[in-house]
Amino acid sequence: MQHNHVPWGGEQVSPPPPKPFPLVQHNCLGSSDVFLSLFRSFTQLAQPPSIVALQDPPVYRGKLPSYRLFSSFSPPSTGGCKPRVAFYVYSSFLSTISLLPRFFGRGDVMALDLFTPDGFFNPSTTRFSVINSYSTKGRLNNTRSVSPDIVFPWSATPTLTLGDLNIHHPTSDPLRRFKEDEIATSAPYFDRATELGFSLLNTPGVFTRFSMSLIGRPGVIDLACACPLLAPYFSEWSDPLPSTGSDHVPILLRFEAPLFRAPPPFSNWALSDSTAIEDSLKATVIAPPPPIPTTRSLDIWFKTNLDRVTAQFAMHTPLKRVTYGSKPWWTDLLSILRRAYNSALRSSKGDRHDPLLLASARAARSAYFKAIERAKREHWSSFLASATPQSVWTAKKFAVGRPPTRFLALPGANRPRELNKALLDHFFPGEPPRPRDTILLPFADCQNLEAEEVGRALARSSPSSAPGPDMTPNSVWKRVHRVAPHIILDLLAPLVAYGSHPVTLKRADRVVLDKPGKPWYDSPSSFRVIVLLQTFSNILERIMNSRLSCVARACGLLNQHQCGSLAGLSVSNVTTTLTHEVRTLQMAQRKVSTLFLDIKGGFDNVNASSLCGMLKPKGSIRTWWLRPGPCCPTEPAASSTRAPLRYSPLSRSAPPRAPPSPRCFSSYTCPAYTLRSPWASLSPTWMTLVTRHPRRPIVATSRSSRGSTPG
Repeated sequence: MQHNHVPWGGEQVSPPPPKPFPLVQHNCLGSSDVFLSLFRSFTQLAQPPSIVALQDPPVYRGKLPSYRLFSSFSPPSTGGCKPRVAFYVYSSFLSTISLLPRFFGRGDVMALDLFTPDGFFNPSTTRFSVINSYSTKGRLNNTRSVSPDIVFPWSATPTLTLGDLNIHHPTSDPLRRFKEDEIATSAPYFDRATELGFSLLNTPGVFTRFSMSLIGRPGVIDLACACPLLAPYFSEWSDPLPSTGSDHVPILLRFEAPLFRAPPPFSNWALSDSTAIEDSLKATVIAPPPPIPTTRSLDIWFKTNLDRVTAQFAMHTPLKRVTYGSKPWWTDLLSILRRAYNSALRSSKGDRHDPLLLASARAARSAYFKAIERAKREHWSSFLASATPQSVWTAKKFAVGRPPTRFLALPGANRPRELNKALLDHFFPGEPPRPRDTILLPFADCQNLEAEEVGRALARSSPSSAPGPDMTPNSVWKRVHRVAPHIILDLLAPLVAYGSHPVTLKRADRVVLDKPGKPWYDSPSSFRVIVLLQTFSNILERIMNSRLSCVARACGLLNQHQCGSLAGLSVSNVTTTLTHEVRTLQMAQRKVSTLFLDIKGGFDNVNASSLCGMLKPKGSIRTWWLRPGPCCPTEPAASSTRAPLRYSPLSRSAPPRAPPSPRCFSSYTCPAYTLRSPWASLSPTWMTLVTRHPRRPIVATSRSSRGSTPG
């Protein structure tokens, strides 16, 4: 087996210099105090670790502790056994890669497969794997719980294997006096690693564990090895971090990743130069649209002017990156106690046979961790005492904890690109044909867009809503409309007049979330997609939905009891109506039952031609709302447009049968409220069936039907 001193495989000749790719491994002994000390110590590093591999992490009620700017991954708890290994990935690094965890049906070993189309170390290394294992004493003598073939697998991609293997070998600790059983236990692992060409990254003889007892010997049991494809990029193995209270030493690994790029900075809107922005916006004039526009020319005109407006306030706004922030409960006293503890611990390691130094280190450790617990309790009590109706949900989230992250596992889909395709095929079936560049004609009966409509749409926009790919919050557009109301009006008025929705506004970020309470998570139907559109697109959508609501009510497109998706009505109105009808029938000595029907996949199976056929006969409906959008030949322009998943090489749009909004879907299902039975009537929104049979009750059932919803 080779040692870790492998030279760098090439020298960068063009700026910037290679950016190190740091990882940290540590055994937490199942202590949350050790966990917090470890993550707090990362502030001493010039660059936070991209990946933290933990052995024996703290687990409370089946959940890992959370830490700001890090996302956790661990094997699922099976058979009442808690996970013995875990990964924490830095958020800025996670935003630049695709990640897929790999489990082995056990809690003491897992792997992370990282993917990036640009490559980690060179353009050909698009995949990088990290294996984390915590091996304990096996059932038989001279064995460990994790076998060598799991720790050191054959791999055609760069692979790093690390963990607490609990083995001693002359390769990692040449000065140690070994027992026969220690050699017999460790030999299969090092023989397997040598056979596959793995390189030991540890500095030989540097201890990674110091026993807390006086009779225990220090040893090198926290190992890190790299396969031949990864070894040329290895840079450093060190232990620069202070002690965390564990008997294991935190280990820092660095790899030179020339192609690794930090996430792009984003605007710090809180520090914008308001005066300069307002002066610039007031002087901005939107150029008129083309006299005879086409779908393409109008899209180019809109994108050019929108980019010119956004550049005005982006020019006077500083940039920022995701950085470390101290815990809100951290105090200056904790910093003093931590320095005292580290000083006492270093002194005790210098003379391990002095009982006074050992007692002083234990006392400093106890005082430090008790002060942490006291500071957290005081901060939590203060947070609850000052909780507001808005922050009470944050308090509940902290009290309950985060649910474990679930990942989609489909047969034959082992890479992010394959999983991405499976999700696209499920949520957005079919790929619509490319639209033609047609000439747009204005609609004579279209009502002109007014500044008051834009103001009402912005007033309903929450300033805390997550922005889409443009990273521009709603508060910025509110400021633009307040300072120069003509800008948004001049940008949206041609779109409304010509009934066109630009492709620029159809870009979106998508987040895949699991649906809670599902028995299995091996199907895309157990997940849902959250679409984050550009905030400017949301303004147009709110304007169109507001107009659609007025037209739908005026033309009788909705059931008289419809409450969902309408302003001023809510679920309480439905509850009151249902309760009134049930009690009225009961007073007439009738048997009453309710039947709740769920139209499964209803939004995904709307027939657009049937929807258009229902709306066109209404004389007051504006037919320009039914014009096909640029990305989907049957998608109405008022649709909440959908764009492909981020980092997806595919080009998918909304399903051809998708309705433009919940209001349009309510109009589409309105005929279903009318039943032919003389004894039954259908109540709104939930499609609740109230039977009026005078003699016998009808058993209430619930069923779901999937297919094309009848139009």
